[in-house]
Amino acid sequence: MMNENTKIKSITIGTGVTYVSKKKYIYVTPFLNEVTRVINDTKAIFSEPSVKFKGSKLAHLKLLIENGESIVMTHVLFSMLDEETLDDIRIEGYTLIMDEVANVLEQLKTTSKDINYLLRLNSISIEAKGQVRWIDDDYNKNLNNSFDYLRDLADTDNLYIYNDQAMFWTMNVKAFTSFQEVYILTYLFDGQIQKYYYDLHEVQYDKFSVKYENNKYHLINYDSKADKREEVGKLLNIYEDYRQDTGRKSILNSNYDDFRFNVNTDFYLSSTWFSKNKEDSIKQLNKNLYSYFRTQVPTKNENIFWTTKKQYASKFKNAKTKFNKKDDRTKDNFISLNIRATNDYANCTAAAYVYNRFMNPLEKGFFEIRGIVVNEDLLAVSDLVQFLFRGCVRNGEVMNCYIPSSRMRNLLYDWMEYKI
Repeated sequence: MMNENTKIKSITIGTGVTYVSKKKYIYVTPFLNEVTRVINDTKAIFSEPSVKFKGSKLAHLKLLIENGESIVMTHVLFSMLDEETLDDIRIEGYTLIMDEVANVLEQLKTTSKDINYLLRLNSISIEAKGQVRWIDDDYNKNLNNSFDYLRDLADTDNLYIYNDQAMFWTMNVKAFTSFQEVYILTYLFDGQIQKYYYDLHEVQYDKFSVKYENNKYHLINYDSKADKREEVGKLLNIYEDYRQDTGRKSILNSNYDDFRFNVNTDFYLSSTWFSKNKEDSIKQLNKNLYSYFRTQVPTKNENIFWTTKKQYASKFKNAKTKFNKKDDRTKDNFISLNIRATNDYANCTAAAYVYNRFMNPLEKGFFEIRGIVVNEDLLAVSDLVQFLFRGCVRNGEVMNCYIPSSRMRNLLYDWMEYKI
C-alpha cells in the first residue's frame, strides 16, 4: 500500500527514479531491525528519527512531523508522543500503520496508601471512567515533589485509577484519533488489551482478514476460516503424555505436581502457581525440558526456542534450554512470553511454552469495573499462537511443541477447531 501510494518526483540519469509518497505515513514497529527493513523496502523516502539531532530521537521526530515527512519508528518512541506533537500529526493528515498492538496500559508503582493520601489532601479528584485529575494548586509546597510523575500524567489525561487500589498509565487516545487512517497489523485482536482500551475510549474499528491473490495481498471482510487453522494444526506436533499414533506413554505433562489433592489443574503454571515457590516441581519441569529436547524430539540447541515467565527462566536453564542472565539473547534460545513480529527464529523446529497465561487481575478489574467484557482465554491463546509462529511453522514446516499446561494445550486445540 505504501509503495502503491507514490508518485515520481524526478528522474535523474545515473541515479534513477526518485519517488515521494502521495500520503504521509507513520509506520510503527517493535524492532529497530524492522525499521531498517521498511526503509529499504519502500520506494519513497521514509525517515528514521535519529539521536544525532540535538541528542534526542523525540526532538528529531517532532521536526520530521512538522516537515510532513513519512516516518518509521519503534513502539517505544511512539509511546512518547505528547499532545503538541499529536496535534501536528492531525494537522498534517498522517496515516498510521502499526505492526502489532501497542502497550496502551501500564500499572504504576503506587500503593493504596499513596492514593488515600492524595485523596485526603484533595490533591486529586476522580472523574468519569476513573480518570484522575490533579486539583492541588499548592502541590509543591504540600508534597515535596514526591508525586511529580502522577501530576504530569494527570495533566496529560493519561492517569486512571482502579478501585482505590492501583493507578494506571494509559496511552493518550489521541495517539490514534489524531490520524486520518489507522491500520493495526495483528492477530486475534478481540483478545488483546488494545481492544479493551479502544472499547474504554469508544474508538470504533473494523476487522479484516488478509487474502493473497494475483501476486498481491488484499484486505477482505473478516473471516476466521481464512486463517486455515486446520492446516496449521497438522504442522504442530504437540506433545501429550499418551500418543495414540505410537502407543507410547510418558509423563512430562503431569509429573511436576501432585494430583492427589484434587487441585484444579487449570491454574497450574500460572503466575500464582509459580509464586508459591514450588521448588521440587520446578526442578522436575527443568528435567522435563531437557528430556523433551534431548530424547523425545532430539533437537540441536540452535533449533530450539522456549519461554516462561522471565523471573523464573534461570530455574529452567540446562544443557538444552539456555538462558543468559544479562539479557544477551544471542547467547541463549530463550524468548519473551509476549514476543511478536520477529522472524529471527524461523529456523527453529522445536519449542516449549512453560506458562499458563492469565490476565493481570488488576488490569482485568480495571476494564471489567467499567463494563468492558474481557476474554482471558482468547488473550492466552493469542499469545501462545504468536509465540509458536516465531518458529518454522510460519514456513509451512512441521514443528514439535512442549506445552505442559493442560489449559493452554486445550485452548490451542479449541483454536484449531475454530471454537475460540
